[in-house]
Amino acid sequence: MILEEDQVYGTEANAYVQGSTDIFPHNLCLRADILGQIREFNTNLPAGEKVRVHLVDVDSPLPSIYQHLQDLHQKLGSAAAAISVPELPEFMGWSLRQQKELITALKNVSIDQPAILNELETVDLSLKWYNMGNRLDENPPVGFQKYFGPIREDVMTKNARYVLSELNGRPSLVFFGGGHGMKTSDFLGDGLTSWAQRLNDSGTKVYSLSILGASGKGFWHGQPLEYKEGSQRYEGVDGYRFEDGVSLSSWFETYPDRGILYADLRTDENAKIGLPSVYPDIPASQVYDGLVIFKEFTPMADACDFSTGQ
Repeated sequence: MILEEDQVYGTEANAYVQGSTDIFPHNLCLRADILGQIREFNTNLPAGEKVRVHLVDVDSPLPSIYQHLQDLHQKLGSAAAAISVPELPEFMGWSLRQQKELITALKNVSIDQPAILNELETVDLSLKWYNMGNRLDENPPVGFQKYFGPIREDVMTKNARYVLSELNGRPSLVFFGGGHGMKTSDFLGDGLTSWAQRLNDSGTKVYSLSILGASGKGFWHGQPLEYKEGSQRYEGVDGYRFEDGVSLSSWFETYPDRGILYADLRTDENAKIGLPSVYPDIPASQVYDGLVIFKEFTPMADACDFSTGQ
């Protein structure tokens, strides 16, 4: 399973979901639900069949990038014995040139280890992202999207490709924010293409499924959310409409005993389902392959302590 989360925490995530530790990684507190469900699913599976998670996002903020760099240095062992990694306070005071020189040195002794090389490239690009003022979990991104936006999609695309190459053709389930799953650049602006579109255009089969809710309550980064008709945050749900203009969310009024609506946008009968008015006037089928709308979302587990920034 591939998740939209900092790659640095992959070892901790897998230790938890595979049951080798009962300690939940606090840096992944926004993924408590999905990681807990994977852990439960793995409980009765043999060791060789347990689900693994692959984290493919940029590392951020700087202490996370540093942790990843330090972890990789330790993994290299004697091969990197002559390369010194400073303590975090010193590393934070280094120039970007000095930081990149350290990464290059580690790359040079990792030529025969493609997994480590791939992760070092994540660290390299994460530093570039960070130094442009884009610090996830710390503050909103700054600057021009056309300059910083592609970096994150670059990281996620290369990591997804690496995971898929390691899976050798086996399918993978991927959880991402809806924007990253859009299979057209018309929505992202400045010619930015999502990782899903990039993989799809290069010949990797991607079935992009948008999952929404017609009602319910939740939270994200400490902010309470209410999913209901007319909510600005959730205009995208109520805006999806059948060809006759009827909102998809009204389907639950017609069938009150149903809890989930699934629309396969690849079929002729659903090909003309329309997008919300805030998007370009094109069919939803040009963006996603399918839609799932829950009658009511269950609030996600609040495993974060935002008073301490965790």
